[in-house]
Amino acid sequence: LATPGRLIDHLENTKGFNLRALKYLVMDEADRILNMDFETEVDKILKVIPRDRKTFLFSATMTKKVQKLQRAALKNPVKCAVSSKYQTVEKLQQYYLFIPSKFKDTYLVYILNELAGNSFMIFCSTCNNTQRTALLLRNLGFTAIPLHGQMSQSKRLGSLNKFKAKARSILLATDVASRGLDIPHVDVVVNFDIPTHSKDYIHRVGRTARAGRSGKSITFVTQYDVELFQRIEHLIGKKLPVFPTQDDEVMMLTERVTEAQRFARMELREHGEKKKRTREDAGDNDDTEGAIGVRNKVAGGKMKKRKGR
Repeated sequence: LATPGRLIDHLENTKGFNLRALKYLVMDEADRILNMDFETEVDKILKVIPRDRKTFLFSATMTKKVQKLQRAALKNPVKCAVSSKYQTVEKLQQYYLFIPSKFKDTYLVYILNELAGNSFMIFCSTCNNTQRTALLLRNLGFTAIPLHGQMSQSKRLGSLNKFKAKARSILLATDVASRGLDIPHVDVVVNFDIPTHSKDYIHRVGRTARAGRSGKSITFVTQYDVELFQRIEHLIGKKLPVFPTQDDEVMMLTERVTEAQRFARMELREHGEKKKRTREDAGDNDDTEGAIGVRNKVAGGKMKKRKGR
């Protein structure tokens, strides 16, 4: 059981490791694996395994391009589809929010307050934005934890386990978490940044309402995202309703959120400088949980010391 790159690594470097006796090749999330991202790795693997084998390809959103599927060297393929069109489950309530992009953070905080008591997965487009939003929410007293590609594997697992154990109620993630994570208790998925590929939307909202449970998804649509949002609606064949909000209540949060944004930016900057300084000794002190708290800043701890230096 391996990612393509790790398997190649073993084939090239592990003595006595080969796949000559292989009978079954299974590709999960096959549309991603047959994509150009893994092209060289998959080609190498297909060269060293027997032609005489059974191949299984699985995905919620299978690619239509036949050339891509032929790369897996299929003979007499059989296709089983639960449904021919891309769709989301009935028990998932999907909403959207059309808002100015400068108030995204404020609306997010409003939704987390409105739906308090649920557990959330919030999807952002970049590692940086994931980290920033996690710090922002933490400064406002939410139990948020990030998960993205710039974290070490042990930290990612740490984040996931805390979320699974319900020690944290909010998981902020990039698309690294949009596929294959089965966390039963996710109640709400928030698309904080709209996915650029419509199929990723189906995978993201599929983190909730799993195995017969119900769930909610809310997609933030700013003035720049209208076309992407229309593509998503076209793909799933549904017109989504607006999530009801009280705009005056949202605006009352602006001041607190702006202050938290400022602290989050300061922490990100400090974090970046700290990383530069510790790169030589590769210290593991940038623990996502122990992100430099606002408390000591307010008390004037760290900031003053730096001037004194």
